[in-house]
Amino acid sequence: MGIHRWDLRDPAAALTGIARRHQLRPGMVIVGLIELPDTIQHLLDTTVLYDADEPPDEARHCAVLIRRAAHRLFGPRVVIGTPRHAFLTVVVRRGPLRLSSADRRWWEGWRQAEHKLPVFDGTVVVMTEQGWRSADDQLVGFQPALAA
Repeated sequence: MGIHRWDLRDPAAALTGIARRHQLRPGMVIVGLIELPDTIQHLLDTTVLYDADEPPDEARHCAVLIRRAAHRLFGPRVVIGTPRHAFLTVVVRRGPLRLSSADRRWWEGWRQAEHKLPVFDGTVVVMTEQGWRSADDQLVGFQPALAA
């Protein structure tokens, strides 16, 4: 179980679920909506947030895309009491499994998005051919990975 209610119980399982729903390729950024992330961890829905060779130049541009995607994913759900959903953002790219400045823009974009939904922002994960790593470097794994 995670340290916080928004921590994923099994990040690899959530990433595998997202990979099953999308044909992952470099340049994609996908957001998943997860219900009860620290216990049952049910992947409810996903959306492609971004799909281009070059990432946005600034975090504020990422924030606009994130805000739209968050509202599209969460939709008309009603939450009474403490939030019980979290977003998981997956940045797919080639290269070393360390955070780049472009990866950090997505993380900063979540901080600037101010979506005002009763959902935890969750975490940003980078996925490469080497595996995956969370933006806060707390979580890392070899599978799933981007196909070489």
